[in-house]
Amino acid sequence: MYLQTALPRRPFIKVRYWTWRDHARNATPGVGIFTGNQIQAHLTPAEARNLADKLHDMADQIDAR
Repeated sequence: MYLQTALPRRPFIKVRYWTWRDHARNATPGVGIFTGNQIQAHLTPAEARNLADKLHDMADQIDAR
């Protein structure tokens, strides 16, 4: 199933190494997903690997069509 939405241009993200710090200043190293300079999500290394696997599987399914 594809979600189709009319946008003026394709959304674009950037990923960067990012250490998340909570209010108590505890650090969680990982990956930040950004649109422009705004962080949209933070993933731990395990979450990033899981997402990468899912994205790769989805790309393989699209290519197989």
